[in-house]
Amino acid sequence: MAAIVVADDDEAVRLLLRFNLELEGHEVVGEAADGSAAVTATCAFHPDVLVLDMMMPGGGGADVLRRLGEDDCPDRPVVIAYSASATHLVLAGELGADATVLKSGDMTDLMAAIAAA
Repeated sequence: MAAIVVADDDEAVRLLLRFNLELEGHEVVGEAADGSAAVTATCAFHPDVLVLDMMMPGGGGADVLRRLGEDDCPDRPVVIAYSASATHLVLAGELGADATVLKSGDMTDLMAAIAAA
């Protein structure tokens, strides 16, 4: 299964994602509560997948995608952007996210995106 970093500013969401991902056999190797920490965790842990909330303080998902695209991190993981806004997901796709998932969707949408990665 995949090594994953979860980046979301809501601690309850990170906990729920960790629980569901580990239930599916994935390993959550790092967590981040803001954009800067997401880049740091991604570069430190070299995950297979980064599950990235597009709306976070400290440089949101768009900033993270730009920084990963500028080689801030040489081993860029598969990025799955998720947001409550379809507009943010379109931007994520334009900035290089490998997959996008609406937060309002079913958890199976996220699991399918990870499996496809």
